[in-house]
Amino acid sequence: MCTAVTFLTSDNLHFSARTMDFSFELDAKPVYVPRKYKFKSLVPDTEFVSKYGFIGMGKDIDGFTFADGFNERGFSIASLYFEKNAKYNEKSKKDALNIASTEMVSWALGNIESVAEFENYCQKINVVAVINPLLQVNVPLHWIVADKTGNTGVLEITKDGSKFYHNSVGVMTNSPEFPWHLDNLNHYTNLQPTEFEPKQYGDYTTVSDGPGSGALGLPGDYTAASRFVRAAFLRQYSAPVKGTKAGVNAVLHILNAVDIPKGVKVTAKDVSDYTQYKAVMDLDNLSYYFMAYDDTKLNQVEITEDLLQSSEIKIF
Repeated sequence: MCTAVTFLTSDNLHFSARTMDFSFELDAKPVYVPRKYKFKSLVPDTEFVSKYGFIGMGKDIDGFTFADGFNERGFSIASLYFEKNAKYNEKSKKDALNIASTEMVSWALGNIESVAEFENYCQKINVVAVINPLLQVNVPLHWIVADKTGNTGVLEITKDGSKFYHNSVGVMTNSPEFPWHLDNLNHYTNLQPTEFEPKQYGDYTTVSDGPGSGALGLPGDYTAASRFVRAAFLRQYSAPVKGTKAGVNAVLHILNAVDIPKGVKVTAKDVSDYTQYKAVMDLDNLSYYFMAYDDTKLNQVEITEDLLQSSEIKIF
């Protein structure tokens, strides 16, 4: 459930993108959160205030919860499901920021301006195991962060503690843990965008199947492991492009390869995981592009100077 990628154009425009794959109908909308907005945590007696204005894809359930977004400083974060691996503390800690897993995006977008700052601060965050009122579970998540310098990282909290990883691959999916996915890429070193050269077997010379044969063996299923490999391959070999429009278009083509139609991925509870929306964040021009499952129209909202001067929540 969910695939995230980063992308860089030839003229140094930085994009962060994701698919939101889930069986529960989230009905999320783009929301602008102003500076100095106060969030009340699900953790008792905890509040935090936004320093930066941001746009996130969210929902108001007795307070806004966000799945992804970016802020006025060009910092972005997205949460992805991390089932069977996430492990949070049962209690709050003194001298720590105590938040629920579903509040990491809100806090980070409101208070962090770069991946480097997030890395320095994330060890001071105590994610507490609390029940989310919308999903009625302690939501298991991990997070991919990126900024307009091109820096990208992953935060995972497991039974072994909180770990931050630098993400040079620029891709993240779901369980298992991020280092496992990197190790798994070693099994696909045969993949290439060009066709294979003829090979000799005794007196027999093979004939290539033609263009595209270099990707034979690229996994096409919807498991997290396969989506990671597929997204990494497409991101690596997609042709260089220049400009905002071409950059957004290139990222959407990568996301299309991991888009999950309704009905092809059915859970043990007999419900369909599917791509509820695709989002592309332009971290240089501060624009959020999104496409809903039921409408292929590409929508755009952006952080403008007028919006930054507003003190009100705005739901797009």
